[in-house]
Amino acid sequence: MCHPGKLADWFDDSTAGGALKSGAPLLHTRTRPDAWREWAAAADKPAPDAPGQTFDHFYFSLQAAVAGLGVAIGPWRLVRDDLDSGVLAAPMGFVEDGSRYCLFAPQSLPPGSPQAALLDWLRKAA
Repeated sequence: MCHPGKLADWFDDSTAGGALKSGAPLLHTRTRPDAWREWAAAADKPAPDAPGQTFDHFYFSLQAAVAGLGVAIGPWRLVRDDLDSGVLAAPMGFVEDGSRYCLFAPQSLPPGSPQAALLDWLRKAA
């Protein structure tokens, strides 16, 4: 995804799904260094090879995308408000990549505990 004002610069709208143009600046994260390669495999597209910047966490790469610095990868749940408000655009859409968030506990959670409340909230939110 990227700043909507950069769509014509970084995406070719003549192809279905708006292909990424060669040389579009990619935004990377230290927490998911293979995100672009994994996305390309999940989307059945060639892995982009372009210059870019690396950030410590994908949240910062998303903020860089909002600022118009490049094209980022991020989970739909975390960018949907930015997409709805128009500060980000996702010209290539989203693909399932198999990643997920998990809650691990060393033992059963006691009913009424804060940990059990968190688990209940996560189940309802998901």
